[in-house]
Amino acid sequence: MSDHYAVLQVSRDAEPEVIEKAYKALSMKYHPDRAPASERERANRRMRRINEAYAVLGDPGRRNRYDSSTPGAGGGSAWEQFMDHGLVGMFLDWYRSRTP
Repeated sequence: MSDHYAVLQVSRDAEPEVIEKAYKALSMKYHPDRAPASERERANRRMRRINEAYAVLGDPGRRNRYDSSTPGAGGGSAWEQFMDHGLVGMFLDWYRSRTP
């Protein structure tokens, strides 16, 4: 799985407007119709990755799920990753969902 932020060339804390602007710029740059015939298949693959990244990062709900499922997204230690994504993290998610 590729890093959607790297595909769109934006930071993890990018605002939705920045993500949309990056998507549009990359779409114009790498669209298969704009590529020479010899590069068309490569452009198709790159465009699929760009579309997939924008489909996830352009939707707030999907972006939140992606961010929470990406290990090390916060760049923390192994213990912090376990706390966020391991058994303890599952318990904390359950506990947070039950408290106001």
